[in-house]
Amino acid sequence: MTSATHEAAPAVAVRARVSRDSLWLASGYAATAGSGFVFWLLAAVWIPQSQLGIEASVLAAVMAASALASNGPGSALVVMLPLGGPAARETLRRALTATAAIALVAGVIAGVLVAVLLPSMLPPVVTVGVVAACSVAWALFNVQAQALAGASDARGTLIVNGSANVLKLGLLALLAFGVPAAPLILVLATIAPAIAMTTLSLTMLVPRALRRDDRRSGSVRGWDDDLARAFRRFSLQNAVAVGIVMCAGLSLSFLVTTLASPSEGAIFAIAFQFSVALDLVGVAVATALARSAVGAFSHTAELAHGYALRVSLAVGALGAAAAIATPLMFLLLGRGYPPLYGMAVVGILATASALRPGYDVWSALSRARHRVRPVLVGNALWVLALSGLVLLLVPRWGALGASIAVACAALVLTLIGVVGLRRAHPHRSALLPSKGAPA
Repeated sequence: MTSATHEAAPAVAVRARVSRDSLWLASGYAATAGSGFVFWLLAAVWIPQSQLGIEASVLAAVMAASALASNGPGSALVVMLPLGGPAARETLRRALTATAAIALVAGVIAGVLVAVLLPSMLPPVVTVGVVAACSVAWALFNVQAQALAGASDARGTLIVNGSANVLKLGLLALLAFGVPAAPLILVLATIAPAIAMTTLSLTMLVPRALRRDDRRSGSVRGWDDDLARAFRRFSLQNAVAVGIVMCAGLSLSFLVTTLASPSEGAIFAIAFQFSVALDLVGVAVATALARSAVGAFSHTAELAHGYALRVSLAVGALGAAAAIATPLMFLLLGRGYPPLYGMAVVGILATASALRPGYDVWSALSRARHRVRPVLVGNALWVLALSGLVLLLVPRWGALGASIAVACAALVLTLIGVVGLRRAHPHRSALLPSKGAPA
């Protein structure tokens, strides 16, 4: 009886911690998603459709470059900051430096593509510089959120994301009415608040969370060769495994605009916000599970399947509601936004989001054990499937073709996630040692 109680206590603690962190992370993401809906609706009302499609494509290029830069070092923070002490601070410093450097290179490449493929009011050199600078800023904004999660301050993400999005809405209104002829209104309204909140987070919230972790762990470990190797290996593998996937997904608006038309790009950009919001539900749970799995893998893995199923059901219900509401929203936006067409695009994207959570949860567990190679293979299959389908479907069917491509590619992830979660179950992996965070 005593043994059973002893075993149950850690499981209950893990469940409570995962649920708490998931709720705080989801709240922060919900603030982003909710304000994102309002942001894009107001942008569609205030900005002509063709201009909106072009600006959404520029913003998509910035987001894609920053995702490629931030996911390797940022994900390393989630699983390595629990070390505490000097090691945690050096890990944070190196993650920020690596993110900024990679984002600068990726941003320059994205800027060249924007300058060559999209019409712009700015000289090409200025366009490249703006896209590169914005990519660095947004990448650091992503990393500070992952640093807060790694330092056990998921609540801080709500403060940062909520504040950034309130500022974003205000700046959009100011630019749209004050200087309507200004180029890249969407980009400026998105990036400027992110810079302000990144500064607040990295100068106040993250250091406070690290000091709290120091008091709890009492760690005095410094940066050493083993930790350096683990950081480099994990960051590189995760950048390839996850960053490329996010880069591909976030660049879809850019591809729809260039392969179809700016009007189709505008429709897809608005519809895609529903998909992003729904995906963030699974991302919140997966991040919380990854953070928990570092120190309690077997208990976390035992909960993973149930969390994945509940997230899929919740996302499916929310997606159905979003699809039903889309015709009314598109009617309010005007003639360029066909209601039933928009409903179809949103509905198919929501279906794809409901298929993803199992894979997201499995990949989080794998990365928590520093087993990135299987995730890399799964993500590579997804990118190949999505790329081929986008090139085939988007030139003919525009935004609808892009949504069909996303849903078909999501089926690949679903199959991998189902198999992966079965193998990750503690009874199946009991003989495999857990690497966790480097010790």
